[in-house]
Amino acid sequence: MKVPITRNDAAVGSEETRVSVGRIIKSHGLKGEVCVESFNDDPERLLSIRSIILEKRDGTVSPFEVEKARSLNSSVALKFRGVDDREAADSLRGSYLTVGLEELPRLSEDRYYIFELEGMDVLNPEGTRLGTVTRVEVYPANPVLVIVSESEEVLLPAVKEYILHVDTVKRHITVNIPEGLPTYPIGDKN
Repeated sequence: MKVPITRNDAAVGSEETRVSVGRIIKSHGLKGEVCVESFNDDPERLLSIRSIILEKRDGTVSPFEVEKARSLNSSVALKFRGVDDREAADSLRGSYLTVGLEELPRLSEDRYYIFELEGMDVLNPEGTRLGTVTRVEVYPANPVLVIVSESEEVLLPAVKEYILHVDTVKRHITVNIPEGLPTYPIGDKN
């Protein structure tokens, strides 16, 4: 069984740490709705967000209030206050939806946003430091933690069999790296 990990990419905000929760991929209909690609494993989490800050393609940021939100196949359709026609919605294409950390939808126990895991120390069951999670790669079967030490890189599938404990307060993950899992010297992935 895989460890559920939700994708959310950190986005740079003006004064506070903000997180991208989705990207506008196109307009939807004639009345100003936009179709949003969600950056987490459950697009319906976006339905509860009432205000967001859009980071536009040109780097400008603008606050928007969500008037209406509904499920749309594998994405979400949102209607922002003041965006009332297709042309206005089209102008938002490619924009990232960002929220403050405190506004992120709560995840159930044993579920984590990717940005929470990145930068965490990785320990073996005896408490010895093995390295740091530098990134999380998302694949169809399961996410993979990229763990880097001083000399090597390990790609560890994020499954319960290998991830023993995640401590978001102390910022470390206890893992059981299976025998035979390949490691890569730093700078060489061949």
